[in-house]
Amino acid sequence: MNWKLIRIIDSILGIPLIRLISILPPARNNKTPIPADISPKKILLIKFWGIGNIFMLLPSIRALHDAFPEAEIDFLTLEGNREALKTLGVVNNITTIGTSSAFKFLRSWKAAVETLLAAGYDLAIDFEQFARFSALITFQSRAARTIGFATRGQHRHNLYSRTIEYDNHIHITRSFYALATAAGVKPAFSADLHLNNLETLHSRGSHLTSTHGIDRKEPLVIMHIGTSDNFKERRWPPAHYAALADLLAKRFGMRIVMTGLPDESFLIAETSQHLKNSSRVTDLGGQLTFTDYCALITVADLVISADTAAVHLASAVNVPVVGLYGPNTPRLYGPWGIGGLGLCAGFDCSPCITNFNSKINTCRHRDGRGACMKALSVEEVFTAIKKNYCVPSAPFRLAKLTGTESKPCVA
Repeated sequence: MNWKLIRIIDSILGIPLIRLISILPPARNNKTPIPADISPKKILLIKFWGIGNIFMLLPSIRALHDAFPEAEIDFLTLEGNREALKTLGVVNNITTIGTSSAFKFLRSWKAAVETLLAAGYDLAIDFEQFARFSALITFQSRAARTIGFATRGQHRHNLYSRTIEYDNHIHITRSFYALATAAGVKPAFSADLHLNNLETLHSRGSHLTSTHGIDRKEPLVIMHIGTSDNFKERRWPPAHYAALADLLAKRFGMRIVMTGLPDESFLIAETSQHLKNSSRVTDLGGQLTFTDYCALITVADLVISADTAAVHLASAVNVPVVGLYGPNTPRLYGPWGIGGLGLCAGFDCSPCITNFNSKINTCRHRDGRGACMKALSVEEVFTAIKKNYCVPSAPFRLAKLTGTESKPCVA
């Protein structure tokens, strides 16, 4: 299903539907205060769009586990996100809704509501920032208490027991954590996660690199090419990635692994055509399961990606990551782990996709679509990487760099 179309339908149908439901007695009765002295035994977390958003939820999920160690924490999401949640292993049960067709969507929606009703949740937290559909299904769950964002212009707030005003000036990890705080977790945010299966993922990642002939003594850089079909203007040009790969390999002896979704393999092929030296580059685009991809990230020394899930996966496991931004802003969606760096050309029209416009927009920049990403130059990105990760005085210097550049750097 077309994501832009889904969001348009969500806005056109969702707003009047929520307004209608909100005036009915069940919705008015849903506005009961949350007792501070009652700990929930069954908690439902809801997040549909964006695997990267699920990674940004990890500090909140950990805090909920700490605050309510006896509670069962379940998750409602889209079917495409199931593997990510299973890999992370941070929730008990996963209920999904399929979007491969309108029929499957409606059928799985009905089945999901039946599952939620049968579970009988004490608390449901909706982490969607703007979608009306998530507010509706949170209401349908009939959880004893519900929490969600009150986002300007989205008309969602009337369907929750308690709302938190969405703050467009803080990182999304902190916005999510504000909802968890409203549920009773400690207000002190921490991104120090210590995933239970991190050691297993690291072992799997080491096996992958060995299988593909990658020497782990060399600094390993993951370049994630592409951003899925959701607002393609977020992509950094393939020629830019190729030039950066050549520079990093030549100047610092870095080994580059290029990754991407199967339907974005053409982007990696285009990137490869621009390479001056392909001997230092391995193409694993479309060849990895999600679990293998996670495992590979855990053994990387540096990740470079445009605004997509790779940035937040690396942040979650504290692998240094350089995020490249234009239509979105690193202030809200930038790296949030140790050694993360968000770069943006800073056009006056950026960000153009926001949680206030349901991330529906068409780039009309006078220099052409995606001009803000093209304006982020290879030289600028390389210089930032050199300064932050490569030179002896770098604040996050990569451990495998034992000397200075092999040749004078031309940035």
